[in-house]
Amino acid sequence: MKRITRFLFGFLLLTSNCIAQQVPAVEENIPFLVTFGKDGAKSWGDDDFSQTYFFVIPKFQVQPIYIRVFDPETSGENDEKKGEFNTKTKFSVYGGKEAFTNKDVRLKDPGGNYKSGNLLASKTFISSEVYDGEWYTFGPFNPTEGELVNEYGGYIFKIICEGLAGDDGNLYKYFLSSSPIENKAIEGGNAFTFEYTFRLSDNQKDIAHLYPYIEQNVYLISLSNFDFDNDGEINIVSMVKREN
Repeated sequence: MKRITRFLFGFLLLTSNCIAQQVPAVEENIPFLVTFGKDGAKSWGDDDFSQTYFFVIPKFQVQPIYIRVFDPETSGENDEKKGEFNTKTKFSVYGGKEAFTNKDVRLKDPGGNYKSGNLLASKTFISSEVYDGEWYTFGPFNPTEGELVNEYGGYIFKIICEGLAGDDGNLYKYFLSSSPIENKAIEGGNAFTFEYTFRLSDNQKDIAHLYPYIEQNVYLISLSNFDFDNDGEINIVSMVKREN
């Protein structure tokens, strides 16, 4: 069985390089994000069948932007098969007022008004080979269609992946791009999440790296994990060593 795990952060988790807009980032050594269909067993590592990501577009960006999804359907060798493929997955892009600043987007489980903001685009993918191992592109979007959040330095877009039906695991990636047909990074752009459900490498010797971002004046953080199996370990690396 492929190893799936979920982390919930009481703070931001950003890509490790501010100009690297592939999600998961190359430096994280994580192959794919994963969202299971809502009929899936939680013991496979996804406890809510939904995943939310945010993309920050710098204020100086004036050209259209695109959010690209790799392998958005559930029927190929990258995906987690349970019996026959039967999973339906929906990707939705939001911008505008409260797309990010609504408090419900940070809830432990999807609820309340976590789909806040203006729905800009949406597409549902069934178990089909059409986009197996291929990229699907949302956009173009004017950067100002996102929500302006000055403390983050730009406009924020939100993308939600939901497992609408079925019990398979949909494994996929994102890329924030300035092109609709190739992955071209946007200078100063970034991606982050508060909840991260991903597939670990099949090679148990590989090490995944997560890079939380801690804002100034934060004196306490929380990190929780769902379904991390007992054949692995979690190490926290900091510049400051805590005294016993």
